Amino acid sequence: MFFVVGTACSLGAPPAATTLAPTATPAATAAIDDLARQALAAAEAAPEDAGLAVAAAQHLFAAADLRLQRATVAWLAAHPEATRAEVLAADDRIDDDVRREIASLCQRGLELADHAAANGHGEVAVRLQQAQHVSLLAWANGATRSLLRGYGPKLVKAIDAAVALDQAFDGAAPLRLSGRFRARAPWPYGDHAAAARSLRTAVELAPLPINHLFYGDLLAATGDDAGAELQWRAVLTAEPDASTHWSAEELRELARRRLAAAR
Repeated sequence: MFFVVGTACSLGAPPAATTLAPTATPAATAAIDDLARQALAAAEAAPEDAGLAVAAAQHLFAAADLRLQRATVAWLAAHPEATRAEVLAADDRIDDDVRREIASLCQRGLELADHAAANGHGEVAVRLQQAQHVSLLAWANGATRSLLRGYGPKLVKAIDAAVALDQAFDGAAPLRLSGRFRARAPWPYGDHAAAARSLRTAVELAPLPINHLFYGDLLAATGDDAGAELQWRAVLTAEPDASTHWSAEELRELARRRLAAAR
């Protein structure tokens, strides 16, 4: 799921402004899409302002992530008999229309983050946005295509830079992304032990729904069913932060589906 793709998207995704257009915006994502549209317009009006570029990238990522989580919940609702393995991999079943929307938003978000980085802004927020957008672009394009293009090292570099700068930043997002990537990536990037260290620390630093969900998934993958269920149950009562509240209800539903499948 998490592999870097290049600056061109092979899905034929439309421009982000088209995806965010009020006439195209799904009602379920209207609020975050409106904020992303405003932030993007502000960034494009002042291209020299790295702060505006990063803010726009953050909103674009939130809009993309909400689409991912909602589509995953929708697939699970349509497949109530899914096994636990299918539940855990449900995000890989999402159709190309949703992938194109996500790629559209993340392509523009990555361009904004790269622009800020190219102008000498190396702070953790920039590196995190590069890593987050690249990870979803890779998911949208598919792991095989991304691997064949050899983009993995760029994602690792962005993740490691963010972790080195401030692992606790934005709800431990650098650690969360590092752990999720290494938990799901194949060789040579996969590393369950490193993933466990990252996600365990992320939960300790910021007990957010998404951190608990990802740590539970890792524990399930390594055979710790009791530990996984404990983390998934924590998702149901944990409070999100400002960056992750958009998809909090979807994350809780994903946790409920995992618990039901585990039984």
